[in-house]
Amino acid sequence: MEVENGRRISREHVFEGSSFRVGSDPDVEVVLDDPEIAGCHIRLDWDGRTWWASDTGKGTVVRGMRIDHVEVPHDDALVELGGSRLWLRHRGAGDGAGLRDFGDLVGASSTMQSLIALLRQVARADANVLLVGESGTGKELVATELVRHGPRATKPLVVVDCAALAPSLVESELFGHRRGAFTSADRDREGAFEAADGGTVLLDEIGELPANVQPKLLRVLESGTVRRLGDNHAIPVDVRVIAATN
Repeated sequence: MEVENGRRISREHVFEGSSFRVGSDPDVEVVLDDPEIAGCHIRLDWDGRTWWASDTGKGTVVRGMRIDHVEVPHDDALVELGGSRLWLRHRGAGDGAGLRDFGDLVGASSTMQSLIALLRQVARADANVLLVGESGTGKELVATELVRHGPRATKPLVVVDCAALAPSLVESELFGHRRGAFTSADRDREGAFEAADGGTVLLDEIGELPANVQPKLLRVLESGTVRRLGDNHAIPVDVRVIAATN
């Protein structure tokens, strides 16, 4: 289990048994320094197939819903209590001692283990990310898992293949347009950033964006607003950007 309290991520807590308690009381198995949680806030049980969470305190959230007693939906799942978040992972007796995974990304080498540890922290940081690697190295897989393991996992994900966009339509695809902004603009249209508001925009092959669009993209990242083509009105957007390039 990994614990995040605010922006600080602890080392993993490893347990031999199939049941443990989490809270602020020194007698529980996992003690958290969090003023928002009860002495024994939650009990977690592994039944050989899945995790079960039983709330005993002030409120626990699984997949955005407050619970009393519920099946945690999958291994490596997120449980929120007070100002802290827990990530649960079960390792059976037959698992390789050095094997680590990040969703569908699995590896046992020291390089892969270091990468997976870094990706777990990056996913939770909710920061914009640039993935650089040769074709076929798994950038799309990494991007997908960053979304799945991040705080915006249940929010919209909009994927933009920058290499496939016609240069004349790039701004419209990213930022949207107003009716009449150009010849074929017969209606208002939201762009990728508006469509992904609250979630994530994945910009694949970002290096293929025309040079004149890049400063406009930077302005969106810095200001948190977009302007549709043909409109002077700034529209607030809350979006995480994950970009990939060779």
